[in-house]
Amino acid sequence: MANVAKLDERAGWEMIWRRGDDHPRYGVSAAPNPAVVEWVETVPAHGFVLDLGCGVGRHVVYLAERGFRMAGVDISPTGIRLTEQVCSVRQVNFEGHVSDMSALPWSDETFDAVLSISAIHHHQRQEIVRTLGEVRRVLKPGGLLLADFPCTDTTDYRLMRAQVSAGQIAEVEPDTFVDQRSGLEDTDDGFLPHHYCDEADLHDLLGPFDIVRLWTSLRESEDGRGPRGKWIASARKPL
Repeated sequence: MANVAKLDERAGWEMIWRRGDDHPRYGVSAAPNPAVVEWVETVPAHGFVLDLGCGVGRHVVYLAERGFRMAGVDISPTGIRLTEQVCSVRQVNFEGHVSDMSALPWSDETFDAVLSISAIHHHQRQEIVRTLGEVRRVLKPGGLLLADFPCTDTTDYRLMRAQVSAGQIAEVEPDTFVDQRSGLEDTDDGFLPHHYCDEADLHDLLGPFDIVRLWTSLRESEDGRGPRGKWIASARKPL
């Protein structure tokens, strides 16, 4: 079953990125995540940075044009291909691999920093643990990590819980939700797991790292029913 799930995940991301690189939130022309803009000021100049779940290159291009050496991994061949194309046009170097993020094709202590925006939480919890273990392996001592995780203290989480109660989606493990209904072609990522975290869960997940800063980035939902947003985690591999 695990192999089938991986095939479905790759097919799903292919469905998303074959739409092109102009997604309003995640496309190449979309503004970089504000947390990335702030965090990159702490990364060593000209450092080697890995984008975990790089999609079509939104943050790869932004960081490359800031002078960083960039690598990226994505399970979607189309995502990597489009990132390579835009990097060629922008004349910036990019080392891309089609791979699952829990088995990274780089040697130990390769990177100065790793980021994962809107990506790492699309797994069941044990897979997130394996991925973070891989991140720790490929980071240099003192290397930096930036990642975001959906927050349990949000209207999105309450909606997920309500949909589980109504039998519309599945809770495949505690606080991990998957929309298993057919006809998801018009959604971005409902077919994927969404693991939501509270603060205790994040401290446990990030146990192998030194947490530099942990905060919530929340905004009021358009319908006024409560906050939406994520945890942002900035961490460091111990020296």
